[in-house]
Amino acid sequence: MRVLEGIRKKLPDALSRVDLEMVALDYFQRLGHDNHRGLCKLYAWEEKKTMTSWGAETVDHERIAAAAVQAMTAADLHRFLVICAVVSDLYCPGYNPKQSLAKDSNLALAAARYKIDMTKVAATVRAELTKNNEARAVTKKSKPSPNTTSARREPTKAKPSKHN
Repeated sequence: MRVLEGIRKKLPDALSRVDLEMVALDYFQRLGHDNHRGLCKLYAWEEKKTMTSWGAETVDHERIAAAAVQAMTAADLHRFLVICAVVSDLYCPGYNPKQSLAKDSNLALAAARYKIDMTKVAATVRAELTKNNEARAVTKKSKPSPNTTSARREPTKAKPSKHN
């Protein structure tokens, strides 16, 4: 606690680059796997799989983020911190995608602050999803049906059983 108190007393008014990177990476690490994947997708970071010590393949999101954060400008780091603060609001409790976003969520408040019309965004997304679903339905209908002759049974070669 005394070390923390000493650091708190010596922190400058504006964070140094090292402190800003530390905060950004610590925040990223605490977000969880789904949010790591979302941020990688948002920032178009390549999620390259690597081999683990036990032989499985995995994506080291923390290593990917560390390299990306080091390459960011100070302004980009500030933006990254805000995105980290709002990304978890994309999670749908109970996996109910129809559940609306809480008006007091960080994501909704940030969208309002930056004058993003969430109703318009939602309508655009719904239209895109409907278009994609219709395209899938058309593709599914245009595929040839499976061979119906394969449904016929081959005669069995088992000997008939005797009933007493």
